[in-house]
Amino acid sequence: MNKKILLCIAAFLASSMSFAESPAVPVEGSQLKSIGNVRVSMQRMLRSTDGRYFLDLYAGIWNPHGVLTDAAENKSIAFKGSQKGDFIHLKSVSVDSMDEAVAKYEFSGKLDANTGLMAAELSSSDPKEHAAISFEPAFKAADKPVIIFKFYGSEGADQPYGKALKRLDIVNKTNNSLLQSLTDFTAFAGSIGFLDINFDGYYDVVLADTSENRKIEDKRFIYWMYNPKTKLFQRSSRLENITGFPALHSDKQQIDFGNGQLYQVTNGLLNRISQ
Repeated sequence: MNKKILLCIAAFLASSMSFAESPAVPVEGSQLKSIGNVRVSMQRMLRSTDGRYFLDLYAGIWNPHGVLTDAAENKSIAFKGSQKGDFIHLKSVSVDSMDEAVAKYEFSGKLDANTGLMAAELSSSDPKEHAAISFEPAFKAADKPVIIFKFYGSEGADQPYGKALKRLDIVNKTNNSLLQSLTDFTAFAGSIGFLDINFDGYYDVVLADTSENRKIEDKRFIYWMYNPKTKLFQRSSRLENITGFPALHSDKQQIDFGNGQLYQVTNGLLNRISQ
């Protein structure tokens, strides 16, 4: 499997060891308890304002990384590095090995987590390759909700991996009001994915399915897609029938689930591509 996809899977599934463990608190009228230490892995898809660069960026995690595509030079550069607050600093790595020793390029910038705007600089040992780049969301959406998550589930030896996520509350970050509760699932409680699966500008929720004795290695996922018309997340049975981690190629609006399962997204519709 491609090493970049493996790194994305690791970022999606890794527990947040740097976070303090929140105490389990019973939920009134339910056998579920609030769950802390759940990592939200978010993939941002950004385009430079001049249209030359496209950036797939995993930020807000312990190992921020991404791929920068340069349309003018027809090349892609893989990066990984560190993040402090809104400031991100990355160094280029080998696409195949993710070897940190490769450091021809450096990429740094300040990301606005709410708007997705980013002022960045790309530099290398060649002074001619230095560039100041302004990024914005690649896929723009009106009235995009600004939300936070609250997690609920069960703990114990009878639960997958000792702890299972079974309810996810979507909360308005501005006024702390409950927008929606996602239920009727059993998922890995270490992390969730928050990414724009269908390239419509709205972020969707992806959970690692651990129901029916499924393991993380089975690569079965639960998809809750945001519907801007209803302003609610809707579960997608079609996506759940596909086995594999959804690696997004946002510059081409394609989803690669591995094992030759490549899909093109056109106007929100999913079509498999023959390889």
